Amino acid sequence: MRGAAASVPQRADIQSMIDDWATVPAVLRDRHLTVVASNPLARALSPSYAAGVNLARFTFLDAAAFSDQPCWPEVSGQVAAMLRDSLEQHEEDARFRDIVGELSAKSTDFSEMWAHDARPTDTGTANYRHDAVGEFTLGYRQLWVAEDHDDVLMVWRPTDSASRSALAILAAIVGGP
Repeated sequence: MRGAAASVPQRADIQSMIDDWATVPAVLRDRHLTVVASNPLARALSPSYAAGVNLARFTFLDAAAFSDQPCWPEVSGQVAAMLRDSLEQHEEDARFRDIVGELSAKSTDFSEMWAHDARPTDTGTANYRHDAVGEFTLGYRQLWVAEDHDDVLMVWRPTDSASRSALAILAAIVGGP
């Protein structure tokens, strides 16, 4: 089995696994950059990590209120590169055409980012700001769940002791240990 049909049982297993990671933000996304699973700590980092949210649409259409976040310029470039990379790995389909068409028509930022031939990175850092804990930096890693690259698990970790403390406080707020 390939694609979404093969992913359903695997996605349920991954959702169960990441739900147990109370101190590790984690998100599972599909090839169209739509979040299919996330844990409470990831959702506390950003509303973009809620199940059903398309990261590209959120970044370029819904994130006007978040464009002042320290990580937005880097993240927006990364998101455009992730979408381009996924499109290159998979056959074009109606969902890809809808996403790219809508973003091209409605977002100058997306059009500019899409015009660059930037490659996504599997690892990096992102700065976050949260009302309860202030600013902190997390490293991220993207892990392909299967060889068909349909789903990607994204996990974050603190990059320094101050960020570790901020993330621990945030985990406690959202119900972690």
